[in-house]
Amino acid sequence: FNWNEMRSIAHFLGRLLYGIALVMLLPLATALVFREWDPALDYVVGISATAFVATLLVNLGGDARNLSRREALIISGLAWLTATALGALPLVLSGHYGSYLDAAFEAASGFTTSGLTLTQNADHLANAHNMWRHLTHLLGGQGIIVAAVSLAIGIKGGAFSLYLAEARDEQILPNVVHTARFIWFVTGTYVVLGTLALTVVGLWHGMSLDRGFLHAFWLTIAAYDTGGFAPQSQNMLYYHSALFEVVTVVAMLAGTLNFNLHADMWRGDKGEIFHNLEARTLAANVLILTAFTGAAMGASRWFSGPAEIVRKGAYHIISANSGTGHQTLYTAQWADVGPGAFYAVILAMAFGGMMSSTAGGIKAMRIGLMIKAVVLEIRRVLSPHTAVVRIKFHHLTDRQLTPELVAGALMMFALYIVTYITGGLIGAAYGYPLDQALFESVSAAANVGLSTGITSPTMPTGLKILYTAQMWFGRLEFFTLLALVVAIFTTGVPRRTRA
Repeated sequence: FNWNEMRSIAHFLGRLLYGIALVMLLPLATALVFREWDPALDYVVGISATAFVATLLVNLGGDARNLSRREALIISGLAWLTATALGALPLVLSGHYGSYLDAAFEAASGFTTSGLTLTQNADHLANAHNMWRHLTHLLGGQGIIVAAVSLAIGIKGGAFSLYLAEARDEQILPNVVHTARFIWFVTGTYVVLGTLALTVVGLWHGMSLDRGFLHAFWLTIAAYDTGGFAPQSQNMLYYHSALFEVVTVVAMLAGTLNFNLHADMWRGDKGEIFHNLEARTLAANVLILTAFTGAAMGASRWFSGPAEIVRKGAYHIISANSGTGHQTLYTAQWADVGPGAFYAVILAMAFGGMMSSTAGGIKAMRIGLMIKAVVLEIRRVLSPHTAVVRIKFHHLTDRQLTPELVAGALMMFALYIVTYITGGLIGAAYGYPLDQALFESVSAAANVGLSTGITSPTMPTGLKILYTAQMWFGRLEFFTLLALVVAIFTTGVPRRTRA
């Protein structure tokens, strides 16, 4: 990159960080309302540091202009890294994290909507810090850049390039700013409805109004944005409530839907969800893996009856497949569900939800395309040698399966599988059982958050760094951060020109 390109990158990055500083005002306000004076100071420091860095970058940069594709990729990668670095400041000041690395892990887990946590004594975390943890899910679920584009804070010149750089390849409305605002409109609607429903459930269970409202708001954000954080250390198990689980399941399913499907349903086209290849693949994944999990859990003899098996089995498959990470089991109980259920949950996490949603993982669309490719090859083998065999699928419109689509799906599938297995092998090298290490690796790279207990403040520093990297790569689907790495190591190297 030349100096002008670096200045442009700095300018846009600073604009994005202003948005992070603005969002930090909400936990600051929460601290003031609940008279949490020390946490309030934590957010004064966080806001000041973030605003200072943002101002420095904006002043260093030049005027806003249209961005190239590669500049947008670099800005996107740096935005997520700097948001994590600065978002960790109020958390490390809280005293609930053993080190800055632990707080940065938490911030990365929040922004990437992973939900793995290193919080110590989470049951006594201040309301302000719980507010910030869950707001990182809200920002990361829709996308840091989508949030900035929707606010139009001085980045209109590169809005479309930045939108594409954040692993979003489908534009819902003709104007990218309107697309970003529609995403936030849908999100706001579900968050409001979910918060109201869970507040009523909390009041029915005897929670006070303020505590019930806050828990409802946080749990709805975590479920809809497929994040997995919770205000209590036992996660959803703390509530022991079927009603809490039902509402969060609805929010999880809504969050894992492609935003284009949301748009079609809001326009009145209810049939799209039944014909869409991605929706049908996701539904098949959930149904098959839930049935397999239920059978395996029934054979384990650790559960009291069919009702508990269905309740726990279906909840964890939906939580895993949607990439949410809410769980109603103690971490030690994963050893009791039976190997069949254990590996079914790993597969559900690995497959993930839909593209252009808040979910992570390989994505149902890619799984569906690969299945279609297998069907196409079978038809070709069974057809006459001179026959021209084609296959169509429906995704918003009728489309034809092409080699380019299959190759793209296979490439991303391979990248995720290599990441899953590599992380599992590294975890096993640290002395953890291979199956548990694989579970944790898939959970991190697919941005899920379910844990067998490996992820904890006492785990080795190397694993903390590894899982943080996996969460980033999984959320941005590899190429944004790969582009950032290449740019760092090639800046100053003369570009080759064609003869």
